Amino acid sequence: MSDMVALQSAKLPAHLQGKAKTNNLFAAAVSVGGFPVISIKGKVFHIQRGDERSLVTKPDSDDEPAASLEAIILSANPNKSKVYYDKGFEEGSVAKPTCYSNNGAEPASDAEAPQSKKCAVCPHNQWGSRITDNGGKGKACGDSMRLAVAPAGQVNDPMLLRVPAATLKTLGQYGQQLSKRGVEPQYVVTKIGFDYTVAHPALTFKAVRFVGEDELTEVEATLRDEEELIGQITGVLDAPSANVESVANTSTPALKRSDTLKAAEAEAEASPKAKVKVEDAPAPKAKAETAKVEDYDDVDEALDNLDFDD
Repeated sequence: MSDMVALQSAKLPAHLQGKAKTNNLFAAAVSVGGFPVISIKGKVFHIQRGDERSLVTKPDSDDEPAASLEAIILSANPNKSKVYYDKGFEEGSVAKPTCYSNNGAEPASDAEAPQSKKCAVCPHNQWGSRITDNGGKGKACGDSMRLAVAPAGQVNDPMLLRVPAATLKTLGQYGQQLSKRGVEPQYVVTKIGFDYTVAHPALTFKAVRFVGEDELTEVEATLRDEEELIGQITGVLDAPSANVESVANTSTPALKRSDTLKAAEAEAEASPKAKVKVEDAPAPKAKAETAKVEDYDDVDEALDNLDFDD
């Protein structure tokens, strides 16, 4: 028997008309995690939902890993994110990072053990603060970019995809390709795969097609209805920190903060930020108008003009 028998009337009482809301204020009571996270560990896609971890498989296969995903990039944090584990990250660990930043400028407010007041002068953010398994130099505090993506067939299910440092240049180039064609990422289905020419997990991005009319409606609805969730996924809005996967498992000893570093931190904290007056900025040069998707009669014609291999 339904627990809502008393509310099964067709209409609300007159005094409640116009006050109805569809949001579940108690959704957090049954939530097992903040938001889904796409893992790329071992060059295999997994989706982590709370305590559940599921393998992304090829169509018509239950156990063969998918080599790529077709997704829509809904939004991104415009800043590089940073994460640091004082003992390195171990596969399968659910430990929170020692310190992390979603804006790349200073540690997040809920970071367990902030390592410095400013990321720029943190010893773990310096080149050479980590030695990789093959003896190369890196940074103990890893860079990444947070994207909110959704499967092409399930746009209302945004997830976090962290683009690792080794792929940031590739992502930037993909963004340039879209920008010079006047196309925003949320209006294109992107094929996200792995670069198998390198040993570490690195991603590739390729435009497959423009979103269809029905998909566009769903994209716009998701951006509107899930604005807060998407902001938490990208780290633009505060949210409890999700576990972060490190590219390398090499343990890195904690570095001591010298008197010189402390002085540098104090100077960075006290230095005034430069102000830019709008009226002093040079007038932008005129640009040739970039063709938009709507300038073409159909998707096929638009795709003919969307050459992403250059």
